[in-house]
Amino acid sequence: MGRSVSASEVERTVSAVAERALHHGARAGLAALVESVVRLTETPGAALYADGQCVALAGVAPPVPARAHPLQMMKHGRTVLVLGTPCVDTADRQQLARLTGLGSALLACREREDTARAEHKRLRLERLRLMEQLAHRERAWSRAAHDLRTPLLVIQGYIDMMTKGMAGVLTPSMQRYLERMSRAAGEMNVRLQQRPSGEDIPAEDLRALLSATFGPGRPGAARLELPPGPVLLRMPRTGSALLMRTLERLLSGAGASEVVLRVDAPDGVDAWRLLVRARTQLPLPSRALESLERLGRRWQARVSVQETPGLELAVLLPRLPG
Repeated sequence: MGRSVSASEVERTVSAVAERALHHGARAGLAALVESVVRLTETPGAALYADGQCVALAGVAPPVPARAHPLQMMKHGRTVLVLGTPCVDTADRQQLARLTGLGSALLACREREDTARAEHKRLRLERLRLMEQLAHRERAWSRAAHDLRTPLLVIQGYIDMMTKGMAGVLTPSMQRYLERMSRAAGEMNVRLQQRPSGEDIPAEDLRALLSATFGPGRPGAARLELPPGPVLLRMPRTGSALLMRTLERLLSGAGASEVVLRVDAPDGVDAWRLLVRARTQLPLPSRALESLERLGRRWQARVSVQETPGLELAVLLPRLPG
């Protein structure tokens, strides 16, 4: 080789390569490793092989492991570092063996990164597929709701006319039947205005989510005033968890203090009310507030905000009977 490799240089090289891999990925770390080997040893070139495949190369390509001289190679498991010139000095070979071991670790990291990247791509495609299915389901529901709502309105209209006596005098039995028909048609019309969800979405207890997000020991700890019984929501766990994260981001961005979260069931409303009161140092983050309003529209929740004095935010959430 052109010159010997000192232990201090190897220490600095290991730190620099590890830092580069940490910030830019294992592939960048492998490239930096073979470049550092060429610089340290002043050899014409160096290459790193894994299972016979070249994974990183710097300078003039050295011979493949099958044709290289044994003194040109350093091995660590399945990883082989090949130099452009032989390394005879035992101390130098020990230092280069350490760099080869680092290369073996980086190769394992690269495999994990590739696996994670492939999984991320699979999940992204799966998400797109599910979004397409959901959009198709929403369109089908909208068409079915429209087709059913029109005859229901016609039925209700005729029932109202008969109730007012426009079709003649009604007997008590006829009056009772018409009231039942009107009530059933009204309930059906209300259900058509909602998205299909009552039975196929598992119930979620809001108390557990609030305790996990804002309970004692959490960064945004608040005073929780929760009912003793279950607070069941008509939304999936993903939606309620996203709601909690959005509320947490909203309060954190506004510099909220003395936060009080209360859950109750207002009279005459088939919904849970989540009431948030706090002192704020900054205006509410517009992006977090927009996210909260989008979530409200998505899950048929109603959001109202009052910022003066302090913060008072109320969210009416779709309710399931406990």
